Amino acid sequence: MDCPHCQSQTIVKNGKDYHQDGKAIQNYLCKGCGKRFNERTGTPMSRLRTPANVVSLALKMRSEGMGVRASGRVLEKSHGSIMRWEQKLATQPQPAQSRYTSGGR
Repeated sequence: MDCPHCQSQTIVKNGKDYHQDGKAIQNYLCKGCGKRFNERTGTPMSRLRTPANVVSLALKMRSEGMGVRASGRVLEKSHGSIMRWEQKLATQPQPAQSRYTSGGR
C-alpha cells in the first residue's frame, strides 16, 4: 500500500476506527509525509461513518423510485444524509462507485 498523499511506501499501522456496524477500519501513518489515512481515503466512501452496505441500499431504494424521506425512515437515517450520499457519489466515475458499494452488479 502506498501513501495517497506522497506515494511513499514507508507506512505503518496507526490504530483503528470503528464504524456504526462495529466494523474496524485500519488507520495508517506515512513516515514520509507524516499524514494519517485509512483504506477508504481517496475513494467515494471516504469520510463516511455509515457502512457501505447501508449507503448502497439507500441508493438502490432511490433508484427504484422511493422518496428521500421514505428511504430515510426505512433505514433510520436522515433524509439529509441520503441526499449528501447521492450528491457525493453522483460526482464520482461509475467504476469507482460500483467498486466501493456492495451492490456493484
